[in-house]
Amino acid sequence: MKRQALLIFSLSQFLIISTAWGETDNTGAVWTEVGVSKSLPHNLSLDASFEHRTIDWFDWSSRWNIGAGLSYKINKYVKVGVGYTFIQKHYQEEWKDNYGNTSGRWNGYNFDAANWANRHRLSFDVTGSMKFRKVLRIGIRERYQYTYQAARDVDRIRYRDPVYDSKGDLIGFEEEEAVIDRKSAKNRHILRSRIKFSIDKKGLDWEPYVSLESHNNLGDKMHLDKVRLQVGVDYKINKQHEVGLGYIFNHEKDDDGNQNIHAISMGYNFKF
Repeated sequence: MKRQALLIFSLSQFLIISTAWGETDNTGAVWTEVGVSKSLPHNLSLDASFEHRTIDWFDWSSRWNIGAGLSYKINKYVKVGVGYTFIQKHYQEEWKDNYGNTSGRWNGYNFDAANWANRHRLSFDVTGSMKFRKVLRIGIRERYQYTYQAARDVDRIRYRDPVYDSKGDLIGFEEEEAVIDRKSAKNRHILRSRIKFSIDKKGLDWEPYVSLESHNNLGDKMHLDKVRLQVGVDYKINKQHEVGLGYIFNHEKDDDGNQNIHAISMGYNFKF
């Protein structure tokens, strides 16, 4: 009965999340991760990881992070975990239209210089998994995630009073004003729900998988900020070394951007 309920819940969540995808800008990326994990007594395990992400394939570094976590296996079906991650998020330079001011003057464009934002993230998760027919493993993970993004200064240039040529094309501005804009600190509370299907057969070193994950903003009436589909395979070289390769489709509409990211994921994990 437990297995049937888990399967029905998994399929229903898959259908609900998949209907949320929409059309938006597309970009490529490469996500790499190196992890270390250590089994401890009393069903405890400790892990640490370093991750780096790019955007527009190799044109920009979009973020890097380092984190650590502790998990406890309650039984063969359920485990819980806590973690902390330090993140540096990179914001690219950006031009913003600015019309409609009360003075009647056309403000032109506001230009924000590229900048880095520091983030501190705490998480708590519960993961349940069950095997079907000794081959198919279905896992469900619910994770509460709190992220604090520190305040930062951003260089900005404001342009006013545009100058046009005889053809009506913009050639410059009569006034420029360089300012330093103070970006306020932000707090985000996210519920991340993930369903994962994998081939977990005894004696098989390859583990193909597919997973679907939603990011719901608890501070904005459960707004769906992100949907992430991942397909890949993990390979156990031996008991200590494991590598992984996959494809990630990440649809996001939040502070990180409004875009579809098609990412190649590569990972390595060392167990001792």
